[in-house]
Amino acid sequence: MPTERFLLLPTSARRRRSRLPAATLLFFLILLLTPNASSVGGLGEVRTAAEASDLDSELVEGLNSWLEEEAVVDVPRRMRERARSFEVLVSYHDHEARVGRLAQIPFGSEIIEAAQRHGLDPLLVAAVVEVESSFRPAALSHRGAVGLMQVLPSTARATADALRDPQINLDRGAAYLRHLLERFGGDLELALAAYNAGPTAVRRHAGVPPYRETRNYVHKVLRRYVEHHRDVWHTSEMAPFLS
Repeated sequence: MPTERFLLLPTSARRRRSRLPAATLLFFLILLLTPNASSVGGLGEVRTAAEASDLDSELVEGLNSWLEEEAVVDVPRRMRERARSFEVLVSYHDHEARVGRLAQIPFGSEIIEAAQRHGLDPLLVAAVVEVESSFRPAALSHRGAVGLMQVLPSTARATADALRDPQINLDRGAAYLRHLLERFGGDLELALAAYNAGPTAVRRHAGVPPYRETRNYVHKVLRRYVEHHRDVWHTSEMAPFLS
């Protein structure tokens, strides 16, 4: 079962699935979390077999909770409370199921290329693109942000015309998101807040700024991100054990 780990479209029909028995899930997680899994960077990775053997009932319960519909409610808070299981949710996948999910997303192949170039999860980049522009390459904000990832020319050091090119826009946007993740110590919530409101605002407020737009933005991106990953799990080789 090929797996990939990362730095870290609504489904047309989601059906509620029964919870996976803890013993079965634990067995497959141990297989998934072995060190031979390929890596293209991570928000935080379970790196060793010893760590895998330390998986406990709390982690199993946490992952089960992410695979339910209610996982999209107040995602930032749930992500902080269930950090370990969130890491497992977004870091380990059946390769073919992940590729299949991205094939359903506009500019999926370009998103994969840009994300891998900068060590990001392409499903995270896809979530950002959807919330920022609804996959419209010609999108232009009132602040002058351009294209799929709504990148400012001054940030990208590129012209607005250049940033209307999907490949250039995705490359510059992914590079900036990676920069923000590194600047905020891999904290995805803060990096997304900085992508929306600017890193200065995040530093000034010592956290996500109290702006309604920014808080809604962070929640929307994380919600889409969780939904992407949940659907990948449900269409992966784990699917028979999740139905």
